[in-house]
Amino acid sequence: MKINKNKSFGTLLEGFKSTTVKKHYVSSAIFPVIISNQNDLNIVFLNYWKRKNKIDEKNLRIYTKIYDTEGNLVCHHGEKISKLHNQLSIKQVLKKYNNRIIDFVGSVNVEILSLETISYPFPAITAIYNSKNIYSAIHSAGRLKNNVEPQEVMYTEESYWTCKFEKSITPFFHYFVGNQTPYEKYITVKLIDKNNKIKNKKKILINNINPFGSKIFYIKELFKKNNFSNSDFVSVKVEHNSIFPRMIVGNYHKKKKFYEVTHSSPIMKKNHYIKNGKFPYMSRIPLSKNKDLNLQLKIFPTFSKGNFEGDIYVKKINDNNLKKTNEIFNFSKKTLPKLNTFDLNEDEELKSIKLKGNNVPERLYTCNFYTVKNVKSQYSLDIAETSFASYFPKKFTHWGHGYIGEGFDTVIMVINDDCENVSPIQTQGTLNIYSKNFHEKVKVKIKGGSLLSLNLSKIKELKKLRQKNRQFISWELKLKTPGCETRWISYRKKDGSIFGDHGF
Repeated sequence: MKINKNKSFGTLLEGFKSTTVKKHYVSSAIFPVIISNQNDLNIVFLNYWKRKNKIDEKNLRIYTKIYDTEGNLVCHHGEKISKLHNQLSIKQVLKKYNNRIIDFVGSVNVEILSLETISYPFPAITAIYNSKNIYSAIHSAGRLKNNVEPQEVMYTEESYWTCKFEKSITPFFHYFVGNQTPYEKYITVKLIDKNNKIKNKKKILINNINPFGSKIFYIKELFKKNNFSNSDFVSVKVEHNSIFPRMIVGNYHKKKKFYEVTHSSPIMKKNHYIKNGKFPYMSRIPLSKNKDLNLQLKIFPTFSKGNFEGDIYVKKINDNNLKKTNEIFNFSKKTLPKLNTFDLNEDEELKSIKLKGNNVPERLYTCNFYTVKNVKSQYSLDIAETSFASYFPKKFTHWGHGYIGEGFDTVIMVINDDCENVSPIQTQGTLNIYSKNFHEKVKVKIKGGSLLSLNLSKIKELKKLRQKNRQFISWELKLKTPGCETRWISYRKKDGSIFGDHGF
């Protein structure tokens, strides 16, 4: 196997091009598994292979391979995929094979097998963790490589999530090994401050983790004598070989035994700049919320060099669309290496930071940090994203999930914004909402340069789902014109519990 310690990721355009080639029969994702009397993991997904790619559900099957931390295969479960909404409890899968299992820690490799070729080896599935009635969600991140993919070795520093060092809360990351034992016997973990300065560093021996084994590492245990700050973040240098090591990370609430999850992103050490003179802006970063939520955007440090500007557009609650403000943010060699934050004010529901200049990086990694307004709570939502380059493919179809019940509201936010026009055109479409034996259709309209926040919990027909136990939903939005982005957030005003993600 070829080892290239200096290799980095290619450009975005190269990545977009690769998804147009249908060469895979398997798409997969690896998630940590924590099962107890109060903990479960649900795998939730819409059968978009049928809806979008016209693959007959008879040619699709889902397999869950559950491994303990030592890499032993505990069970290999397969079942059919339904036409629309799907959800699978890992606790119930384990009970089918060993009813005595009460407490279990390990990992699950979720595989979607198709008899027809598919273009993307990542499945658009969501893992929803819970501790009793508190939830957290994340889409597929890390995975095993397929045989048709290059198996060469490279290294990345996985990072960029919000770390919380409050009492009884510690950041964590889930490290996993594929079928190939890593050549490098250590992973390197760094604790980094908001100015991108290393506060502490530790090498961890991982040659005792077997193939298909895994371990959850807790940052407070790794760096026991540190003065932590909630503006600190963490990086983990890991090896790519038979795996794509995007990790499930987040913050662990010890008293509640609750894992608040997101995914890592790689620190980009090779500069790729956007070269596109067609539009007024090279890239943009949208922020959106409704009246019940607080939002802070974090732009993580980047190694990219150069100077460029961000024009800031804002839509207040009573405005029709985004309006350009007098505020300009200068990205420079002083600001790029640091953690930058932007807040949405109480009367604002949409803000768009539109980037222009000759040195705008393809990727600026961000997180949208949500909390529930007017609630004293330790819970939060950390949606990992990147800036939207002007040549991001525009989509007609979006889909995602949510939860109806236990006092949760679920809101779908549809953002109509782009780099081409100061004010994009109005669009409309159909929102289909699915659950087991349930389908509801809603007509939607989104003004140009605006935001639609649709609270599914207010839809009369969905109220019957509140009476059912742990009833997740899938939704699919089909628009007549492309160009929007979506996010879904489920939240409870009583205690501030919140989970969600960006749409697929």
